[in-house]
Amino acid sequence: MEKRIYYVNLNPISMDDISPVKIPDSSLIQYEIEATEEELEKMDFLLNETQDHDLDSQNLFTFRHFDESIAENDRYEYQAGMDKVIQMIYDLGTAETKQKIEEIHMINDEEKRNMKPPR
Repeated sequence: MEKRIYYVNLNPISMDDISPVKIPDSSLIQYEIEATEEELEKMDFLLNETQDHDLDSQNLFTFRHFDESIAENDRYEYQAGMDKVIQMIYDLGTAETKQKIEEIHMINDEEKRNMKPPR
């Protein structure tokens, strides 16, 4: 299968955006990837799954957010989803994208060490 260039948008509000063209907006967080149609579908699924978890209606319309153990578990699950997204972007990324992610990874290592697994 032929690989094509795509741009993955990781903005929290619209992170399910994958575009065949780079959007000229300096406020967007976009990563350039090279993907087949199948890889693109997997990336799209991961992005939607992660964003859907973050916007899960059971968390929005209940008092679950007052229970710190549930909130901590939700944060952990969301971070696990983001880790999968970042890993896939890295795997499919261009050399520039891989370099950007490696730079960010150094920053996020401390945060990951402080995260606790769900109970």
